[in-house]
Amino acid sequence: MSALALLLTVALPVTAAPVKPGPFATFGDWAVACDNANRCTLSTLDPEEGAPPSEVFTVMREAGSPGRWKLWLTARTDEDPFAIEIGGEQVGGPFRATPDGATIEGATAREIAAALPGARRIAVVDGTGRELARISPDGLDAALRYMDGVQGRAGTVTATIARGRKPERSVPPAPALPIVPVARPVGHPPVLTQARIKALRRRAKCPVMRGTAKAQVYSLDHVRNVVLVPCRTTGDNPTEAVFLLDKGVARPARLDATPGLDGWTRVPRVTNGSYSNGSLYSYARKARDGDCGVSQHFLWDGHLFRLIEQAQMDVCRGNTTFLNTWRVRLQTK
Repeated sequence: MSALALLLTVALPVTAAPVKPGPFATFGDWAVACDNANRCTLSTLDPEEGAPPSEVFTVMREAGSPGRWKLWLTARTDEDPFAIEIGGEQVGGPFRATPDGATIEGATAREIAAALPGARRIAVVDGTGRELARISPDGLDAALRYMDGVQGRAGTVTATIARGRKPERSVPPAPALPIVPVARPVGHPPVLTQARIKALRRRAKCPVMRGTAKAQVYSLDHVRNVVLVPCRTTGDNPTEAVFLLDKGVARPARLDATPGLDGWTRVPRVTNGSYSNGSLYSYARKARDGDCGVSQHFLWDGHLFRLIEQAQMDVCRGNTTFLNTWRVRLQTK
């Protein structure tokens, strides 16, 4: 488990599954993360030496059989159309670019993925074949082999690297996603006095802060409200202590996973926190450039805030594409 996946299982209702995000690893110039349903995503990193590439290449494969592929090429150039060359041969394309690059799916994605193992040269070219960017293959085979292992493909005909003779049916299915009910917020939040807010900050053991503390108060139902109290207000990662106000009585809010990077505290703290319509968000950066950290989305289920999505980038190497390690299936009441 990575340093960023600091999620602890706490006492939960019997209907809540323990939170255990998937693994995150790096191999050479590639990062790979797999979520709790064994969907694996690989993405390029800036090399530790030399100039960074002008493209970010991301490869995703679903668990189970046959294992659908989806690829993203985040172009930092204005060239359109462009194509991918692997080993000197154009594979698929040309692709039409959008301001965010290109998304590649279906048979073309499978064709490109099949050409990746053992590649010595991966390049992005324009319509005339002129090279626009070079994508490092360093660590790619190891990352693909790692994905084969996580998804149980090693030794099967569906493996990317560790291919064998075992039939497609021997690949294990994707684990079932936890089901989280959606509770629609109703009611109107109360107005808290500055004295009450300061008392909550002391209770959360927040640093002493000068000036007026502006807490955020939102209604969850007719008797319960969530309160976000400013806690640490300096630096790139300000935090907010999260309280549940139940019939006027404040207690620490219940979250089923540790928010942010600070570890578990008696009163949970989200980082760069925000709230909207039952959703509580936390985004903690490890570097000012925003190319590493952890992003989390919690949802109120009527009893506690449940982690419904986590994405992270554990290494600070130029890629701002956070990779998913936890997701759920939502159930509307």
